[in-house]
Amino acid sequence: MSERGLLFETIAEDYDRVRPDYPGELVDIACAGLGPGSGVLEIGCGTGKLTRDLAARGLRIEAVDPGEGMVAVARRAAPQATFHIARFEDVDLPAGSFEAAFSATAFHWVDPRLGWAKVARLLRPDGTFALFGHIADSTGPLHDKLRAAWREVQPGRREWPSRTVDELVDGARARADNLSEVWAWLTHHDLAVPGAAELFDGVRVETSPREIEETADEVLEHIRTTSSYLELDEDGRERLEQRHREVIDAAGGFRATIYALLVTARAVPAAP
Repeated sequence: MSERGLLFETIAEDYDRVRPDYPGELVDIACAGLGPGSGVLEIGCGTGKLTRDLAARGLRIEAVDPGEGMVAVARRAAPQATFHIARFEDVDLPAGSFEAAFSATAFHWVDPRLGWAKVARLLRPDGTFALFGHIADSTGPLHDKLRAAWREVQPGRREWPSRTVDELVDGARARADNLSEVWAWLTHHDLAVPGAAELFDGVRVETSPREIEETADEVLEHIRTTSSYLELDEDGRERLEQRHREVIDAAGGFRATIYALLVTARAVPAAP
């Protein structure tokens, strides 16, 4: 996992309070075929936003995260889980020992040259790999103005392309032959590895919508828990917040449909 992920150590409590949970119907889909006592792995558990839902289903969880502060919050959410404070790339876990692996808004921190193959190795044949996240429509004048605010404070920042949710989901399903390409497309990160096509099959993409209507203060609470914001100096943070307030207040608030996202796949049994 990238060291940038440790930026969240400074805001663990705020992260847990502000970041959205994952809908129960998507968690149920991801846990299909599992029951109390099933051994599962969570990669990048953070503050336990998903861990608590897995624990509530009676699963036997081993959770990995490099952040001590984040894990301290997660322990409160799921004290019965076993936690490893380490990078996923470094933690030593037995091969073929998990019925499922989960990662919620975290797998983009894992080195793709190692991560996809390691997940496949740790899963039992036909074990489930479930990736959770959130997506939203990023088109339209309001989003254009908010992107411009980021450009003002981070001129060299890599900018995510403007896409509708339908474009994101359709593009993901068109890439279903390779799970890593699906997740790279949805998260706008360089995660694609050609060999991953041989490691997983049966890729499925599910979404669950949620309408939001937020003030500038509520939007900024979320932004303050992002790595892009945490990497800014004090002046950059102040300028970004001022521009966001101006844009959102002028629009009368921020209204959008946020889609919780689930991508599942099955580990391909190793050739005899």
